[in-house]
Amino acid sequence: MKRRHRINFGKSFPSGAALLLLSVFFVIPAFSAHARSNENDVATVAYVLPLTRPAQAPASYPDRPLHFGDPIDVTKARMTSGYGWRVHPVLKTRKMHKGVDYAAAKGTPVYATEDGIVGIAAWRGNYGKLVTIKHSETVETYYAHLAGFAPGIRPGAGVRKGDVIGYVGMTGLATGNHLYYEVAVNEERVDPLAEDLNAQVNVLAAAVKRPGDRQLAQTRDDGLSAAR
Repeated sequence: MKRRHRINFGKSFPSGAALLLLSVFFVIPAFSAHARSNENDVATVAYVLPLTRPAQAPASYPDRPLHFGDPIDVTKARMTSGYGWRVHPVLKTRKMHKGVDYAAAKGTPVYATEDGIVGIAAWRGNYGKLVTIKHSETVETYYAHLAGFAPGIRPGAGVRKGDVIGYVGMTGLATGNHLYYEVAVNEERVDPLAEDLNAQVNVLAAAVKRPGDRQLAQTRDDGLSAAR
C-alpha cells in the first residue's frame, strides 16, 4: 500500500529549492547566533572598568587676571551681614566683619568663585568646616561654617570657577545656617562685594612684595640707568 504523504525529494523538489530549504534551517540560525554573540561582546566591553584612573591635568593657578563670581546662588540665599564693623551676634562685642554672610537652607551648594587649588578642607575653630582656595601665591578665598565638603575636595585638588566645593551649614561659631565668605590678598581681607573687587585684587596682588623683588627691581633700575 502506498503512503499518501510520502514525499520524494529527488523527484518533487529541484536541487536549488532543496538548498534554499536547508539554508533556512542552518544558515539563518547560525547568523542570528553570531549577531547575538557580537551584541553581547559589545555590551560586555561597554561595562569593562579601566584598571587605572585616567590621568588628570595638574592643579594650577589661572594664567589670566582674576574675575570672581558668586559663592552661592543668590536667588536661593540672602546677604545678612556685609564687610565692616558690627556687633558680633554670638560674642556681643564690636568686631570687624572681614567677609560676607549669606543665609541659606542647610545643604545649599557652595561654589568656587574662581579657578584655583584647594588649600584647606577641614575643621578650623570658629570657622567650623572650612574650605580655602588659592587663586595665586597671594590671593585666597574662604568658605566657612559648611555642613560638609563636596566629593573630591581635599588639599591640593584643582577646582574650576563654579565647581561645587561644599554645602551650607552652621558648624563652628554660628547662630544659623549660612555661608561666611572671605577674599584675602596677602592675608589682608578685602570687601567681597566691592564693585571694583576684581580690579582691587589684581592690582593688590601685583603690588605684593615677594622674596627677591627688591633685588629684581634694583637690577632692573641699574639696567635702565646703564641704557641711558
